[in-house]
Amino acid sequence: MAVVGLTTVGVSTPASAAGAPIGTGAAQEIRNQHSSMCLDDYEFATQPGAEVRQWTCGETANQLWQVSDLGNGYAEIKNKHSDLCLDNFDFGTTPGSEVRQWSCNGSTAQQWRITSVGGGYAELANRHSNLCLDNKDFGQLDGSLVQQWTCTGSKAQRWALTDPTVQKITYTLNRSANPTADEADAYARITDAMDRAVARYNRLNNIGRQLTVSYSPGTPTADANIYGQMRFGSNRTYMVEGTAMHEMAHTVGVGTSNGFNQNCQNNGWVSSQALLRTWDGPNATLNCSGYHFYPYGLNYNTEFSELNFERHVKLVQSMLSDGM
Repeated sequence: MAVVGLTTVGVSTPASAAGAPIGTGAAQEIRNQHSSMCLDDYEFATQPGAEVRQWTCGETANQLWQVSDLGNGYAEIKNKHSDLCLDNFDFGTTPGSEVRQWSCNGSTAQQWRITSVGGGYAELANRHSNLCLDNKDFGQLDGSLVQQWTCTGSKAQRWALTDPTVQKITYTLNRSANPTADEADAYARITDAMDRAVARYNRLNNIGRQLTVSYSPGTPTADANIYGQMRFGSNRTYMVEGTAMHEMAHTVGVGTSNGFNQNCQNNGWVSSQALLRTWDGPNATLNCSGYHFYPYGLNYNTEFSELNFERHVKLVQSMLSDGM
């Protein structure tokens, strides 16, 4: 059964990373733009020298960091689980130098300059090395390494420091003042589907978007457009999380932005294709079909599964990084 329904192609700029404040906070998530994964106290370590890696964002204590302004243009970054500080290990000064955690001591190896680079992202440069916190080898898998590298401005060195309790995607469901029994039932089902879909997008993605959702009995299935408007028809089969996620992808550019069309025509899915191949093998291809993509486009309810939901969101984020 196809999750179809389309979608208005427009030239408006699709959703980009959420413009959350850059900098200090008591429990900040530090998310890489390229991988959309979070800076992570690897294996919940608590001893000095503990590794720092990237992992799928889960809002757990080992992915939360206290970012404190030191009053000198730099910040201390302390993990909430380990109580250790992000540290230029062994005071390295060459590209490729390690980043680990160490007992907080106020040294220049633990001071980080956080500079806004726009779009809600920042560059984190170590005071001692003057090198940038870097997603090593543009990793996209859980456990991907981080390092220090010459600052280049690449997406591998752009990080969003945000409070994960602040919702980046929000929605409003239009409701009748005096709903019929049919409308009340539809509102309950749509709310459940949207709550689940929005929570998953917010956990795994950097997208900021305000959505307007309507119950539209005349709509055959469900549809959406680049302007953040979504409609669900009267068929209850489509009032589920998978359909909501599919339509949310249209609101951020899938099938509705010039960037999507251009990348489809020109094989421009560099990061997205690389991510897909980490899952499906070296010959996997990201395909476009009209207003949709596959695999993991959630175009049919036979695709609906926890694994596919997670991969769908990660792939949409990667497509945005590719310029969708």
